[in-house]
Amino acid sequence: MAPLIQILIPILPEPYELFYFKGLVTYSAREIIIYLTAFSPIKFIIPRKYCENDIIYGYFDKIPEKSNKRASRKHDNLVIFNHNTRPDIKELILYGKEVNSTDCRVILYDYEKIVNSEVKWEFDDVFLKLQNLLKNELNQINYKSTEPLLLCPSWLSSSMVALHIIKYVNIIHWAVITIKRSKKISIKHGNLLLSIIMDILLGYLALRCLTYDKRELSAILMGMLEKLINMLYFLLKWLMGAPAGLKLNNAFNKMLGKYFSYHVQLWWLFLDVSGDKLETILHLYHYLGYLGFTFQAALISDMICVVTFHSYCIYVYAARMFNIQISGLIALMRFFVGRKYNPLRGTIDSCEYSNQELFVGTVAFTILLLLLPTTAMYYIVFTLFRVLSLLVQYALAKLIYFLHTLPLYVVTLWLLRSPKVAGNVLLEVSEYKVESKSAIRLKLFNKSLLFLVNNCRPPVDKPRELEWGSVLSNVFVGKQIV
Repeated sequence: MAPLIQILIPILPEPYELFYFKGLVTYSAREIIIYLTAFSPIKFIIPRKYCENDIIYGYFDKIPEKSNKRASRKHDNLVIFNHNTRPDIKELILYGKEVNSTDCRVILYDYEKIVNSEVKWEFDDVFLKLQNLLKNELNQINYKSTEPLLLCPSWLSSSMVALHIIKYVNIIHWAVITIKRSKKISIKHGNLLLSIIMDILLGYLALRCLTYDKRELSAILMGMLEKLINMLYFLLKWLMGAPAGLKLNNAFNKMLGKYFSYHVQLWWLFLDVSGDKLETILHLYHYLGYLGFTFQAALISDMICVVTFHSYCIYVYAARMFNIQISGLIALMRFFVGRKYNPLRGTIDSCEYSNQELFVGTVAFTILLLLLPTTAMYYIVFTLFRVLSLLVQYALAKLIYFLHTLPLYVVTLWLLRSPKVAGNVLLEVSEYKVESKSAIRLKLFNKSLLFLVNNCRPPVDKPRELEWGSVLSNVFVGKQIV
């Protein structure tokens, strides 16, 4: 069975003048595909010398018959079209042999739309290869991702401002390098540039609303911090009593309450002494704010970490005590059934204990079990504070990521039906007839808005996701939530 021959030819302006073609021939057992990807009204597109076997040339016939035969002998692959308003195939030569044109399928495509499209097609290998060939003809090559200019050291990884500045420098470096390489602004570049402009405008508006009087704003912030400290004092006093009617160990409860209250008092003294420096922080906020709203959000996230440092310290102490008690209770439960953990082999081994060891183990188990409710109460309360603080910081990180990936440019292109976002392929029968067969026309339509939004984002690093399974498992055993 003869292989099917498909000829992909660009739609040319009518009436067809003297156009010369150049393309590529791909051969398989089932089909032969001819991609005519370059065309010009100038004859030098067809060389005089012999070329590779997979290159094909062609033209519209307005040349004498003698000249046509000379060209046929010169090239193994040649296609000649009749010079009229229809792309009729007059002669087709493949690998030095003339082929019957009735066995060919002609597919007409819009050259400008395919060249201008920046969306990768998801239709067929034939049309995907056509898109790649046309892009390569214009040197529109997809370059590999650039290496980041700056890397964040581990000792700065907990600062949102430092991380944001490093990411900001890296994304600007990526934009400059890729624009220089491709010599054009792509959809991702347009999204990034418009999101930066929107970020700066939002930052300016936020500054106009918040920094009308730095001294008054400083007094408001100090008042809020004082209220927060007083609420924490009230919470500790409530826990030192009988919270929710629970009967806790009185001596241990008062010891923990006084210890944590002392830490809160030390932290309040630090904030009170550094209150004069709050104006300096507001000045920093003011100057960073002109770089954009995302810088303000990063600074607010770091300020939340500083302001809630005392509650974080209490959470660390409570988590450590809870973890020690839980680990001790688990070990003593193994102890009662004659088991012990072997750290060298990482297994649970059998073991015999004396009566004295069993007595000491029973006393230790009783002490840890009776003190556990008091420790658990402080642990649960300050774990909730820690999770709430992490949620606020995570929300700010997501806000920064959202502002840097705003799809303003791609939405505008989609609404204007720009060929840059065309990627859905539709094949329909054309009004043109090629001898006994109909020509097929390849049409491009816009991709869905959701697809464009998801696939045209600039390469901005996503914030670290909160793994709730890991968080819950750490909460139950008293491990710290980082």
